[in-house]
Amino acid sequence: MTRTVTRIETLDLEIAVAYIALGVARSAETRCPSAENTRRVAEAEADVDALLDQRLDAA
Repeated sequence: MTRTVTRIETLDLEIAVAYIALGVARSAETRCPSAENTRRVAEAEADVDALLDQRLDAA
């Protein structure tokens, strides 16, 4: 397995985990709207976006 394939597989796993974290943050915000939960959703969205950008660059 080449280094690029391993890198892409790792990114795919990180994207999946970050997307789950985003879902958790959104659920928390839905149940309890607050500035803190809104900030957490924004951070989780930024994490997913950054990972997706890396994945596009790796392809």
